[in-house]
Amino acid sequence: MTLLEQRYRSVLRLLPASYRAEREEEMVDAFMEMYGDAPDETNPRPPWSEIASVLALSVRIRLGTTGSAPRFLAWGETVRLLALIGLAFQAAVALSGVGDLLRGVSADSEFHFFGAPGSPKRLLEIVVTIIGACTAVAFAAIMRGRPREAKIAALLGVLPPVHFLIKHVVAGEPILPLEDVAHLASAGVPVIALFAGFHADVPPVRRPWWLALLPVGGALALQGWVQVLPWDRVDSPWMYLWMDPAGAGIAVFAVIGVFVLARRRSSSWPLALSIYGLLLLLPRLSLLAYANEGEVGTILWVTACGQCVLLGVLSAALAFTGLRALPRAQPALGDRFVHP
Repeated sequence: MTLLEQRYRSVLRLLPASYRAEREEEMVDAFMEMYGDAPDETNPRPPWSEIASVLALSVRIRLGTTGSAPRFLAWGETVRLLALIGLAFQAAVALSGVGDLLRGVSADSEFHFFGAPGSPKRLLEIVVTIIGACTAVAFAAIMRGRPREAKIAALLGVLPPVHFLIKHVVAGEPILPLEDVAHLASAGVPVIALFAGFHADVPPVRRPWWLALLPVGGALALQGWVQVLPWDRVDSPWMYLWMDPAGAGIAVFAVIGVFVLARRRSSSWPLALSIYGLLLLLPRLSLLAYANEGEVGTILWVTACGQCVLLGVLSAALAFTGLRALPRAQPALGDRFVHP
């Protein structure tokens, strides 16, 4: 075996064992025929383009679709559900931010969040907030069977969290590293799941328009909650951590999580929800740094601890349920025969 063949076989280990057992020799022969004789003295290596193509193939196989091995199909559905759940939540928050923007711009008083009227800061905040609504476009596009448009819109929707972090870093404001991770993870993980899960082998599915517009309903619910609730008469600090978008997301997550645990019909929903529960957990963990900031800080800290425990326990239960329901791994071709 030549050095180049050894290295090609090492690259092919990225593929599942069951796939390698059936296709490895064919793929190695094709690679070696393409490059011919390559003396070991020249230290030959597979091109990076081919390594990337094998890696992409590995992702497509492991995140399978209809006709794939049951375990790969289950993981594929999990990643696709994670993308949909994450995009739906981010879209609802972004559209709610657009509502805040409209109220802030139309108000007579100056909103410090949007900057002074006519200032570059306000213009930048307006542009960034509007761009954030691209997550709603991404969600609607993928629900209507338009993955290419969804991926483009999702990449644009990641810009506001990046802008938020850059703005605080440039201003020299202290930000907890965990809070940085929480912002990036909440925005970036659903986008990564969108690109990985909705690959070229996944046939587009056109779902009803009312499902594509779910984030609009979520944004209206958030806006209604903020407008209807008498904030000036709220004297319990613990309630504030249930009123913001993250708190509302935790409440919705808890309701859906309990419902999914009660049904126990598949592995995809529990696994996708357990992963997203961790994304909701990160922002609340960053609040635990405010334990010693007076009585109000203590109340907020206790509330954040309760939310963290709720998210941690429910996510663990969902992960346990989902992993138990996963189909068994498909054995490699050589393992399917029992020798006497």
